[in-house]
Amino acid sequence: MSAATLPPVLPIGCGLSPSCTVPARRDRLRQGGQLNGIDFVEVGDDGVTLCVHLFGPIPQGITVANVRVSGGDRITGLRVIAVSEENEPEMHDDACLRVVLDREGDHSPYCLCLVDASSGGDPAGWTAYPAFDPRYACVGLRFRLDCPGDLDCATSTPCVQTPEPPPEINYLAKDYASFRQLFLDRMALDAPTWRERHVPDIGIALVETMAYTADYLSYYQDAVATEAYLATARRRISVRRHARLVDYRMHEGCNARALVVLSVPAGEATLDLAGLSLLVPPPGQPDVTPGVLTADQYAKARAQGALVFEPMSLDGASTITIAAANHAIRLHTWGDELCCLARGSTQAVLVDQPLAAPSTPATPEDGSSPPVVNLTNATNNAATGAATDAPQRVLRLQAGDLLIFEEVLGPATGNLADADPGHRHAVRLTAVQPIVDPLDGSLLLRVSWDPCDALPFDLCLSVRMPSPDCTWLHDVSLARGNVLLVDHGDHPPGRCDCTALCTPPGQGDSAYPGLAAALAAMPDACQRCDALAEDCWLVPGTTEYDCCRCDGAVPDVRRPPTDTGHVLPGTPLTWAEPLPGDANAPVCALLARDPRAALPQLEVYGGALGDILLPGRPDARWRWESRQDLLESGADDRHFVVEVDDEGATHLRFGDGVLGRQPQAGDFFRARMRIGNGAAGNVGRDSIVWLASSRDVLPDGLAARNPIAAGGGQAAETLAEVKLYAPGAFRAHSLRAIVPDDYARFAATDPSVQGAVCTMAWNGSGYEADVMLDPLGREMLAPDLARRVRAGLEPYRRIGHDVAVRSACYVPLRIVLFVCVRPDFLVAHVEAALRERFGAGLRSDGTPGFFHPDRLRLGAAVGVGALMAEAQAVVGVAHVEVRTLQRMDDAPADDVPDDGLLHLTPTELARVDNDPDHPDHGSIAFLMGGGR
Repeated sequence: MSAATLPPVLPIGCGLSPSCTVPARRDRLRQGGQLNGIDFVEVGDDGVTLCVHLFGPIPQGITVANVRVSGGDRITGLRVIAVSEENEPEMHDDACLRVVLDREGDHSPYCLCLVDASSGGDPAGWTAYPAFDPRYACVGLRFRLDCPGDLDCATSTPCVQTPEPPPEINYLAKDYASFRQLFLDRMALDAPTWRERHVPDIGIALVETMAYTADYLSYYQDAVATEAYLATARRRISVRRHARLVDYRMHEGCNARALVVLSVPAGEATLDLAGLSLLVPPPGQPDVTPGVLTADQYAKARAQGALVFEPMSLDGASTITIAAANHAIRLHTWGDELCCLARGSTQAVLVDQPLAAPSTPATPEDGSSPPVVNLTNATNNAATGAATDAPQRVLRLQAGDLLIFEEVLGPATGNLADADPGHRHAVRLTAVQPIVDPLDGSLLLRVSWDPCDALPFDLCLSVRMPSPDCTWLHDVSLARGNVLLVDHGDHPPGRCDCTALCTPPGQGDSAYPGLAAALAAMPDACQRCDALAEDCWLVPGTTEYDCCRCDGAVPDVRRPPTDTGHVLPGTPLTWAEPLPGDANAPVCALLARDPRAALPQLEVYGGALGDILLPGRPDARWRWESRQDLLESGADDRHFVVEVDDEGATHLRFGDGVLGRQPQAGDFFRARMRIGNGAAGNVGRDSIVWLASSRDVLPDGLAARNPIAAGGGQAAETLAEVKLYAPGAFRAHSLRAIVPDDYARFAATDPSVQGAVCTMAWNGSGYEADVMLDPLGREMLAPDLARRVRAGLEPYRRIGHDVAVRSACYVPLRIVLFVCVRPDFLVAHVEAALRERFGAGLRSDGTPGFFHPDRLRLGAAVGVGALMAEAQAVVGVAHVEVRTLQRMDDAPADDVPDDGLLHLTPTELARVDNDPDHPDHGSIAFLMGGGR
């Protein structure tokens, strides 16, 4: 056979292509018996002895030259030094070819081949041993294995398919339409034969379902990221919780308060405040008739949107006594005329006799105006000698009662319609003293009230009508008793969910553990629930049993709730500020409102069904209290948080067992709430005209009206306000005085302090904070005010600082003004007006003078321009010059500061009393010229 006809030499080696996972050729070699090959190789414990197993018998005559080893990384060129046949059944299942190497290989793979002895040293030229299959003439081996012994270190060579490229995703798709188009585009690539686009198609239905789900998840993803920060949060509850973390309390507004005057035709009547309601007729109500409503009228008015006000108990009072004589009370003028109750008054004298009913004047035949009604009583008759019976006291007033002063007649015309509705003022009496007028024996009451309730205007009592009538008009203003403090808010019937309690046992109690046993102990639970006029609900949940760790142990049964939150029916929930704790608090304190101190008007009771579903109110130990947050609540504290969402719905959030007690599954809750809040309750005067009671029968002729408009109702704080104020709120409430300005700021918080300044002085052992005060409404610092401010500064005092409270340094001034009067004005009149205008007290119109203590400020400079402007404002002044402006302790001289300002230090206060008995308290002189 020529060389051209010889069969080609097939390559041998490890890792021949192709790489196959199923070695089917091995089975054919074993069954055929024509070709031999290497099955596997075992490495001996010494690392140099190899046992080569073949498919067939070991060839005779195989030598060292027929065994070749190639490969390796660090150790290469391994040589075979001995080859022998090994037949030891106890060591191997079959005979193997024992091969001994000169040294052990490393961890890298090697290749052992049985080759023809004539093959050269290059592994690429090796040929298989005669009668050996070229694909199994070599075998791969490792001398050392890196994997643990409990793992399979065999390597597989599957045919790995090339991964498909990931689909192109449009990450800008964020809504339903874009997601729907995204899915349709993808389906056009994956299923190009599907071209159906009709809505009833199942494919379109699935695409739209997935688009809706993706849209919802996308919104949820964005919402979570948005609500995670205060600056980006949009939900009211999220903003509230963020603000609370920085110690800022978001308020939900507060309800309005009003003062209502009650009246009865005659005698007295006692009303129970519980169950009493006062209403504002609904909008568009025709022919409103003031008075008492029946139960049906009351329910109809509430359904039509009438605003409901309820009484507030002052000092724990549960009833109010209404006296007919208290409705209209005359103010005593001691027989004088042209009288008024001056602005700033804190006491008055009332006539303790009934007011005579006014008669309707007849119109004269000549067409002239009728005579003015004169509301006088038996007091005037006694003064003229008229015979009357012995007077009896009829007023029922005592300290703590509310009183309203009201102008009832127009001072210029005497008509009821011309009375100024702004001249109505409420006070709370601090003292009531019965007295008698010694001139005519009139029974009187001297009443006093707190300076905070001082009269803000001059209240006219009697006037004289203009000519030609010239008659005296008395009782222009009256006092109203029987005043009741009310606030906005209604207790509507609740919406009690009684479904679970009225379901037959075993059909709906699986979600409420323990309900079946509770219903068995209370067969009439359904009827009791239907009779409740409150909101009620059951807490759903499951029952869990802990595993027993020892025989005979009692398993721990837990009832975790699946949902503890609850949404109250009706909006908006009433938020009301508690009344001041001081007894006989003045009206100014009763009507002052702080929405951040308002509390939700809500009573919540919760516990076992048998303890809560009872007639009336459950025991106080089952009551849950509302808190601003649960950060300070313990695991057993029955606390909850009221949260109002963007729609005004009220959510109740309970504790989790760590911060606040967690309600248990199967617990029964009931809540009684008030509805009505915000500025909607700020109704105008004479708007509250209806009364109703759910408990008592109100007397005939009972009437109500609010002479003064309701006020104090505020809307809930907006999200924009919270985001604006919350980040810096901690700076607004300092907890310690560090620098002098801190002491001055804390001292100025007292309502009786107009201004304060502080300087630090070294007293030899430490620094002393000298706080200078400018009291409000007076010049001299009262000792009790100094002690109160000193005690108020103690909690803020820095360690190492002493505090001293002193009066401001008053600097008396010497001022001389040259005033030129117009020729047609009297000099004396102009000078009198100037002295009043530059006085240190109140002017005739009630405004403070130029040097009144309340108009002067600590450290404020006195300017020439201000003096000239004030003098020029007097009618008749033509020209003003400031001749002297200097301190009293300076040498007398006609001197004016060059810059026109008399500067004072921050602890000094200007003083010009112009008192001839105390010239050292400052003076102002007027050099008058011109005039007549």
